[in-house]
This record gives sequence, structure tokens and C-alpha cells, in this order.
Amino acid sequence: MDAISRRTPSGAVMALAALAVAIWPELGQPVLAVVVALAVHAALRPRGRALALTLSAALAWACVLALGWHFASDRFEVRYVWLYSSAELPLHLKLANLWGGDEGTTLLLAALCISLAAGGALRARVGPNLSPTAAISAWLVLTALWLAPFAETPPEWLVQSASQGMNAHLMKPWMLFHAPLVLAAYAWTLALAEPALEALCGRPAPWPMLARTRARRAWVVLTAGIGFGMLWAFEDAMYGQVWHWDPVQTAVFCTWCLLGAHLHGFGGWAVGRRRWQVMPWAAVLAAVTIPLAMAVTRNPVLASSHRYVGADSWVSHVVLASILLLAAVGAGIAGRRGRADRLPATDRGTQRLGMWLVQICFLGAAAIAAAQLLLAFGATALDLPRAEHHKPFLAMLANLTTGAELAALRAAFEQWDVDGHAVGRALSLPLVAVGLIGGWYFCRRASARVAAVSLPLAVAVVAGNAVSGGLLTGGYQGTGVLSQQIVAVLPFLDAGLASGAYFALGCGAWLLASLRRQGARGVSAALPVVAIHAGLVLALWGGLLATALNSYTQHEIVFAGEPTEWVRDRHGFALRLTGLDMAPLRDGGVGTTGGVHALTRIELREPGGALVDGQTLYRDSRAPPERYDGPLRQVCELLDYRYARHTATPGYLLQPLVDQGLWRTTQFWIAPGAVVESLAAGGSGGEVIVVVKTFPFLSLLWGGLLIMLAGSAWLAFRTPGTDGPTPQARPR
Repeated sequence: MDAISRRTPSGAVMALAALAVAIWPELGQPVLAVVVALAVHAALRPRGRALALTLSAALAWACVLALGWHFASDRFEVRYVWLYSSAELPLHLKLANLWGGDEGTTLLLAALCISLAAGGALRARVGPNLSPTAAISAWLVLTALWLAPFAETPPEWLVQSASQGMNAHLMKPWMLFHAPLVLAAYAWTLALAEPALEALCGRPAPWPMLARTRARRAWVVLTAGIGFGMLWAFEDAMYGQVWHWDPVQTAVFCTWCLLGAHLHGFGGWAVGRRRWQVMPWAAVLAAVTIPLAMAVTRNPVLASSHRYVGADSWVSHVVLASILLLAAVGAGIAGRRGRADRLPATDRGTQRLGMWLVQICFLGAAAIAAAQLLLAFGATALDLPRAEHHKPFLAMLANLTTGAELAALRAAFEQWDVDGHAVGRALSLPLVAVGLIGGWYFCRRASARVAAVSLPLAVAVVAGNAVSGGLLTGGYQGTGVLSQQIVAVLPFLDAGLASGAYFALGCGAWLLASLRRQGARGVSAALPVVAIHAGLVLALWGGLLATALNSYTQHEIVFAGEPTEWVRDRHGFALRLTGLDMAPLRDGGVGTTGGVHALTRIELREPGGALVDGQTLYRDSRAPPERYDGPLRQVCELLDYRYARHTATPGYLLQPLVDQGLWRTTQFWIAPGAVVESLAAGGSGGEVIVVVKTFPFLSLLWGGLLIMLAGSAWLAFRTPGTDGPTPQARPR
């Protein structure tokens, strides 16, 4: 925003507008309408585009800031605040609720897109007649306007409860980082559409430098957002694992792969170079997946733990994706006609061939994930029955619903989702291919002789692992959670580990060669690239080892007397409940008439005596407002919290207890429902089930992600001023 503020009084406009909407929330909707009008004008008229986009960005951020102020100051007369926040929450969680619902996420994404469009317009000397980024921004703001983030809370809701309160599963520090990072990546990816469409039309002036900068930033921010989401998922009782091919995760993976394909090919693109004409298409398809991913989040068709239950804005996002795709097709046809008399440039060289093959692997991985997502939608459309063992884990919550109005929601948990095991099996081939191609590529950059000798050896080792197995197959004990599903793919995972090792060795060889040839200068140039790829291999190793070699044990601890005393089982695990209070205590705050109640604190000791951080046992007594006759979406938003937890049981934990070690990570899953039920009935005993899940080498996943992010962030943000038009790349 600094560059914008120097040219126009955008800072003053933003401050005044934010103050006005903060005082009078009813002004929020008219201000958003003005933003739509300015963005539409900027999209259609090159003259005055920079000024219009600057003002619209200022007003959009004013609305974001005002909505944040409403959360911070507990303005529950605003419906969006009433639905997601409460007075007892700490300030950082109140502000995090800004992106806790459909309205806030759409508004924030629109503000980010408008800012990028404004920055591009200020840097461009001559802009196109139609600005795709401005048009996308206008559409998103229009969607946010329709969702009405500043709508008034119905008076009867306020009478029944001060606020609905925050979903207890979202009361995590990761809420502050995961969603904003993903939305920022979405904005940069959507901004790729503009230079990509220009390139497809045969006007590649801003390509490839502008596309490279935006793609790098989108990729690193998206990777960081995914990483925070994996941490969050591993610590939450609804997931308990870093990845499980949720429909939304699958859609985001498609975006990540398409960005990867784009980043591995922008250097080879030029007008007339046939093989590399796929580059703008990869960028456009990455942009198309963004509204599709948002549509999946808001679509009631597939079962998804990310879903805004009852949200109906998915139609808007599908329309936006369709418009982008049609625009790309039209631009591609126009560009082919314009290039009909041009001769193709030569495109030779084994190293370029390697980059092109890696592109194909990324595109293939995206296609595999997208195909599984489409199969799930197709099966739903055809009303095909789903096998019991393939039903999503949320299906068990269908038995907990009550009330005639919840029949549709009960059926939702019988829906299809993505077959994660099928995706994993299909991705093994491009995974192995990327490892072999990448290892050979970096070995060849170090020495052609090393590449010629190492590749056949690597292929032989990978093939041997694929046929007879290797590290994972030999060390597999069959005690993990995924024992039945993992056994069939162990040799393929071993092949992936072997190809990854070759990839890492190739990176190391190139780094040493750079040191020998150019000294410290060569190392500084090669190190970020090596960090990205070596970190990816390390993360892959950690994820595969933890998934295949995890263990599962179950322990029973019987409380015969007071549960406040330490009780041990025969394996040495000890458990006690402290701070017992069956009275409805407010914890995390949801109003005076009910909500999330803390019943007790649970403490656990391992056999070695180490105390694992205790957790609080909760009960949720929230209910929807009585006599509600408003939109179905609001009903679903209110009831979503009840679906997120087991309200029919005496109590539940929001997350497992986690002991993070250097070489192993242990989860402790505790189900003390029997003890709580006994206490509520006046008893003093019960049986507690403790499930212990161990994940070896999971720390490699987190370490690899950090290394990869460090290298990619250095490349994405090191060069100032690259986010602007550059001369056209010439055919070589």
C-alpha cells in the first residue's frame, strides 16, 4: 500500500471510511457497492484505472479494518460478529474470526486482489483495454456484498444469547496464520491470469518476469499456508494427521502442482516455441482452481471437514472459474491466429528437456487429483452408493443430529468425498519420475559424466525397490492406523524414497560443483534452489516414514475411587483428572445461557515419568435460536459447531495430547466419557481408554518444510521491483 499512498490520498480515504463504517456498520454495504463500481470502471476503462483501483483498494481495506474493529469491540449487533465471536475470547482470536466465515474470507480475498491490481496499474505504462485482475476483484467484492458481512443481527437472537461464540476447534494459534496465508496465495495466483491471458493473445509484454514473480510468491505463501494447516490438523481431534485428501485439500493440491509446473517452465517460454506454449495455460488453470477450491468449500455436494455448512456462494465462484476458462480459450484461439505466420523456434538441449518433463509430471499430478475430485462429484450426481469403508469419517456424526430440519444435514455425512488411497497410489508414478528426472538434471549441471553414470544406477535401485521393496517394506510392523491400506503400496513408497534420495544427492553434487567453479558467489546463487528441492525431499521422507511406520496401541485405565489421584495401567501410563466441576463453567465464552463448558483438566504421564501437557475436557450445550425462520445458511452456520463435536457424549477433547520428540512424535487420544458420566450420576469411578499413536521421523517433515520455505522465500522476495512489465522474451 505504500506505493499507492504516495500517488493518491488513499491512506486518508481508507482511514475515514474505516472510521465511518466502524461507527455506523450499516454504511458497510454502501461502501462495498462503491468498491464494486470503481473496480468495474477500472476493469473496462484504461483511463483513470490506477486511480480507480487505488481508491477501491482503500475502501475495501477500510471495510476489512472496520469489520476487524467490530470483532475487537464485541459489536454483536453485527450478525457476522454474533455468529463467530464472543466477549470472553482473547483479542487475537476475536480478530482471527474475521476470516472464520464465508463473508469475511471473500471480503479479505477481494481486498488482496484489488491491492495487486492497483499495484500493477500504477507500475504499467500502458495497460490493456480490459484488466482481468480488476474484473476478478469486482466479482469477488460483488459476492461479498451479496453475503452482507455488515448485516444486522436479528433482535430475537440477541435476546436469546449475547453471541453464538467461536467454534472451539478454531481456538488455536494456527487460526491466525493458516487462512490468511492461503488467501494471500489465492490472490497472487488469481493475479497470474492477467499476464497469462496477454501471453495467450500474443501480447507477452509482461511475460514471463511478472508471471514468475507472482507465481513464486503464490507458491511460497501457499506452501506456508499448507504447512500451518498440517500442523493444525495433526493437533486437532477432527483430523489427527497431517493430510487426508479432503476435497478442499485436493483442490488446493491441484493449484500447488499447477504453480509448480509453471515455475519449472517460465524460463523456456517464448513466442513460437511450441513445447513451452503450455506455460500460460498452466498459469490460467492455476487461477481457475482458486474459485473452484472456494466453491468446494461452500458446496453441499461433497463431504468435507473444511466446508462452510449451508453456505450457498459456491455458484458465484463456479461462474468466476467458468469465465476465466472461457477467456483463456478465447485468448488462445486469438493468439494462434495471430501467430499463424510465425516459424517455431528451435528448442533443443537435454537440460531443457528435463525441465519440460518435470512440468509434465506436475501437470500429471494435478490431473490425477482433479480426476479423483471429479469422480466424487460424478458419483454423487449419478447417486451411486459408496462402500462403507470409503465413507468419510464425518459419517459417524450423522447419528448425532436431532430435529426434523436436520434431515438434509444428516444425509450430507453420507456423501462422497475424495478417495485418498486411490490418489496416493496414482501419484506414486509422477513422484518417482520427478525424483529421477530432478536428480539427473542437477547431476548433469554438476557433470555430464556423473549424470550418465548415476542415472542408470538410480533407475536400477528404484526399480528394485518397486519390485521387492526396500526400507519401508523391511521395517513395516503392521501396527499402524493405516495398516490395511498401506501394505499394498509399500514398494511404491520405497521407490519414492529411493528416487528422492537420488534427487537430494544430485542437488548436493551441483552445490559442490558451484563451489568449485565460482566459489562463494556460485554457492549463494545455487543455495536457494538446493534448499527448495532438498527440503522438499526431506519433507517427503518424513511424511512417508511417519505414515508407513506409525504404531497404534490401546490402554485401559480404571478409576475405582477418586479420579483426581494418579492411576496407572500395566504398561506404566498414568492418568488423573484435576479441577473437577460438573457445573456449567464458561470456557472460551459463548454467552450466559450456555455454550462450551470446561468439565475437568486431564493430565497424563508416560511410562518414563514425563508429563504430557494436559488438556481440558469439554461439553457443548449450544443450540440454534428458537423460532428461527431466516435463511437456511444461517441455521447451518449455527448448527455447524454441534457437528464439529460429539455433543451426544458426556464430554470430549478438542485435540489429542502431543509429545513432540526429535525422532518420534506421539499422540495420546483420551476418551474419559465413562468417568464423566459416572460423576454426573453421582458415582466415583469409570474406565478411561487411552490410545497411543506414534509417528517416527515426523520432525523431518517439519524441518524439510522450513528449509524449503526459506529457499523459496529468498527467491520470491529478494529482487525488488520485478512485479512489473518486462520486455518480451525472444525465441532462442
